[in-house]
Amino acid sequence: MILIWGNNPITLSRKMYSLRSILQKIFAGYALLVFLGFFLLLFPLMFICVQFRAMRRINHWLYRVWGHLVFFFTGIWAGRDWRFKPQKGQVYVYCANHTSYVDIPTLYINIEQDLTFIGKSSLGKVPLFGYVYSRIHILVNRRSINSRKEVIERTKKAIELGISPIFFPEGTIPKVGKRPEMIEFKDGAFKTALEMQVPIVPVAILNNYLILPDNEKFNIQIRPSKAVFLPPIETKGLGLDSLNKVKQQTYNAIAAELMAHLHVQP
Repeated sequence: MILIWGNNPITLSRKMYSLRSILQKIFAGYALLVFLGFFLLLFPLMFICVQFRAMRRINHWLYRVWGHLVFFFTGIWAGRDWRFKPQKGQVYVYCANHTSYVDIPTLYINIEQDLTFIGKSSLGKVPLFGYVYSRIHILVNRRSINSRKEVIERTKKAIELGISPIFFPEGTIPKVGKRPEMIEFKDGAFKTALEMQVPIVPVAILNNYLILPDNEKFNIQIRPSKAVFLPPIETKGLGLDSLNKVKQQTYNAIAAELMAHLHVQP
């Protein structure tokens, strides 16, 4: 359909696309304000909590409150599917695919036990957020061998304290097209799980690549977020010679769930 706009003909589809683009930018700005606004509101309490080890759980609770508020006021519904019943007091090594910066709040909202993320060191440089984040999570500079070794040791100590680590074993958000395709996993999570004899929980994160794509544009969309927690892979009695085996098992479990989900997407 052709419309006349001023002295120039313009198709209705082009006009609608332009309007949709403007609305998306307005919503993205609103979402950013929601994200920053609630963080600044909670930051004084977070700052106090990170000063005391005994208040660690309170800080996790504050992060969850922040995540719930952001998701609620941006219209994102956080869904979860636990394919097993977590044992009380059991520490797990969670391994999730990585498709978006929404992945961290998605996991925070859905995992209620004490946890620590293994994240990239650049997060520690973010003003305010980086300070509190680096005090309760473990940051790694993947270009440094010493940093990677230190992270393994710190993660082991966290497990000894009853804290479950969360890894994104791809080590980055892969840039492989419009739909998520996993890349090869790194060894750190699986070496830690085997040495500490802790079960590995594969986690398939769905839809987040649509909610907030990892590209140059801050283009957030209202979509349901969902994390699928797959049955644990046991490591008891296994040595480091089984590293490649459990790594491939974890990869295959997440990949199968992801492909099954993508297969039913329009």
